Amino acid sequence: MHDDWGERSVRWAGVRSEMIDVRRTAVHTLRGGDDVEGTPQLFVHGLGGSATNWIEVLPGLAEDGPVLAPDLPGFGRTEPPVPGASRVRANARFLAALLDELGWDRVVVHGNSMGGLLTVLLAEIAPDRIERLVLVSPALPTRRRKMREMDKLTFRRFAPFFLPGVGTAVMRRMWATMTPEQLWEDQLEYIHGDPSRLSPEIRELGIANLNYGRETPWRLPGFVAAAESMVSVLLNSAEVSRAIDAISAPTLLLWGDRDRLVGWPVIEHTRQQRPDWSLEIMETVGHAAMVEDPQGYLEVVRRWSRLAVHQGRAA
Repeated sequence: MHDDWGERSVRWAGVRSEMIDVRRTAVHTLRGGDDVEGTPQLFVHGLGGSATNWIEVLPGLAEDGPVLAPDLPGFGRTEPPVPGASRVRANARFLAALLDELGWDRVVVHGNSMGGLLTVLLAEIAPDRIERLVLVSPALPTRRRKMREMDKLTFRRFAPFFLPGVGTAVMRRMWATMTPEQLWEDQLEYIHGDPSRLSPEIRELGIANLNYGRETPWRLPGFVAAAESMVSVLLNSAEVSRAIDAISAPTLLLWGDRDRLVGWPVIEHTRQQRPDWSLEIMETVGHAAMVEDPQGYLEVVRRWSRLAVHQGRAA
């Protein structure tokens, strides 16, 4: 499949859909920039998301080299090969296998939310392949005593995934009683600092993803398995803390100051653990900066990338 996204919006010119076989799994991807010299860039979406979460910034970053955003197994249009393939550790291994399939020896990885957690775990699995990391509101641990400072709605939304089976029941009820349009509206204020910034095309893509999910039997168990495993990994945070400590690549923490899902205690704790990492705070932006303010995202990432490359050469 080679679907030209430039036919849907001129902003997305140069991006195409392509199916890639990764260990006998048909993976839907968005890619571009294959004819441009530069370090390849991989984009990892968050829980409930898809490759289209990155569609607004892919064309711009494709000017610097090849770009690729996959639908992770269990999300978007990538059917998981086996039950549990959408779990956090399995998807981190999947990303390493994807790099093998692409033949990318060195890569810049962008990860949002759960994708940020996966990016950290990927850097531990394949440290020699990581040139730089961009962690966008990453789902990373914080101290338990700081959790009470997190947004109460975050606790309510993730509490069902603490106990097996409860999350499935809650999600099934939501999908049965709400239309895709209602599900989309339900998450707007929670995810985005200023939903009015989102383009009509992004709304259409979001609703289409939700509609496809309701009609596809593997999407609900894929979401629940990922959510339950993410909660487990973050509560038992020693593994993630070791992975964070081990990262040697230049890393950018990018956070929106209206992010209700990944609160400041997470960013503060991560900065205390890794004070050498760069931090950029985007004002009035929520949990998915690359969707809500793509131009701001491009400016921040490009500025930091130029500085990181310059410092690397000077060293």
